[in-house]
Amino acid sequence: MIRAHLIAWVQHFALCITFMISCKAPAQNKQIVETPQRVWDSLSEYPQLTMQSDLYNKLILEKYPATHTAYMNRSVAYNKTGQHATGFAMVNKAVELAPVEYLGYRAFLKLYFMHDYEGSLRDCLRLDTLTSFAKPGVWGEDMDMVIGLCYLQLNNLEKARTRFTSSINAVTKEVGKEWNSPRVFLYLGITHMKEKSFSQAIKVFDELIQVYPKYSEAYYYKAQCYKSLKDLKNAAATLEKCKEVFAKNRPDRNPYFEMPYQVYASMLGD
Repeated sequence: MIRAHLIAWVQHFALCITFMISCKAPAQNKQIVETPQRVWDSLSEYPQLTMQSDLYNKLILEKYPATHTAYMNRSVAYNKTGQHATGFAMVNKAVELAPVEYLGYRAFLKLYFMHDYEGSLRDCLRLDTLTSFAKPGVWGEDMDMVIGLCYLQLNNLEKARTRFTSSINAVTKEVGKEWNSPRVFLYLGITHMKEKSFSQAIKVFDELIQVYPKYSEAYYYKAQCYKSLKDLKNAAATLEKCKEVFAKNRPDRNPYFEMPYQVYASMLGD
């Protein structure tokens, strides 16, 4: 079975290489030749993070060096496996070729993987200038939330608060409050905490709990606010509720990086 699979894989790559060699496009036209759809269809047979997928994309780039999608495909695997020097070299090339498509992804990587908040902020602000018809997302996340998080991590609290509030208001107006990410409420509440506006932070966490009652981080940071206000009774009760919610529900996690301000069981005590 394994031998048959290996033979099929080798044969498939042989066909791919034969196809690429058979293309007659002059060398000077490589930058404008689009990769045929059947090449991408064949690539779909190989899962991301596999040697076959990486080699296939490498072969595509040898024939079509302006194929930004292939640079992007290769970069994802290297960044997810912690090989960031190689991964960023590839995503930088993808951004060079297609900035509107990949600036958001690079900003996402810089923010969550590398903790390069200034670099992420620069990419977000640049991306925002390239699209006049609408504010673009940052790899599936609202841009104002991501920019706000960068400002929060850089301790620019006023700008962070402004961006989080803008994000919540825009999403709520367009599609409803429940379509906001719970993290935008969390980060806004934490911003108020850092400003020592604990009562205002509690209001934001209550709003988060109303929309997402199973979000354990809301209870944890609300308890910290009560503690800062010397309201130890409510602090203890809220922390107990946090433990209950944390035990019953899957906490907010990402398999590739630590979520900002995520709560661990070790933080909840016995």
